[in-house]
Amino acid sequence: MSAFGQFCPIALASEVLTQKWMLLIVRELNAGSRRFNDIRRGVPRISGTLLKQRLDQLELAGALIKKPLDNGAGDEYLLTDAGRELKIVLGAIGEWGQIWARDITPEDLDPGWLVWAMHRRIDTSQMPAGRTVLEIEFSDAPKTQRFFWLVCEEDSVDVCVKPPGFESDLIVKTEIKTLAEVWRGIRPLKTELTSGRIKLSGNENIKKQFPNWLLFSIFAKFKKQT
Repeated sequence: MSAFGQFCPIALASEVLTQKWMLLIVRELNAGSRRFNDIRRGVPRISGTLLKQRLDQLELAGALIKKPLDNGAGDEYLLTDAGRELKIVLGAIGEWGQIWARDITPEDLDPGWLVWAMHRRIDTSQMPAGRTVLEIEFSDAPKTQRFFWLVCEEDSVDVCVKPPGFESDLIVKTEIKTLAEVWRGIRPLKTELTSGRIKLSGNENIKKQFPNWLLFSIFAKFKKQT
């Protein structure tokens, strides 16, 4: 952890928060991830060693506490009041990024992360009773990252990278950037469905309901400046 040699509160906070990956880790914790592997699914390009180091630094800074799981299978990471208050900071940074940050490039497009982000913003109350399985196929992704499944049931949504053993109720086929920009609010979903850039397969009633299920990114409501 590097110091800036200033007692300004921004400088002191930056000693912790401006380290690489740190804000993304805090984002995952504030989004509800508590276990190491779930945090890493939200920050997939960080090494396990560096993630552990960053979590230790957050604990040292008083932003989280590490608690052994009751079943003894590892630890969970719980935000303190200090960690939860960073949600306001993240919101302001995310709003600025939605409006002013650079455009999405191919290097930014991680299909696994996109589906992981989406699974938190599915309105299961709009779905039929019981289990609903969404299959997402990215036509331009590598074979190992082409297919994902969202298994939705009541207020639970699970992400699967292998067939979950249930029949898919709806298949969504598209390119990664198309769905990413729809998710961000940059492209209207209706336009992409009409154009065929997002193709739906399944029961007609289920296909009609699909737009009601996606709540999109919390920053989608902010219009990007060009």
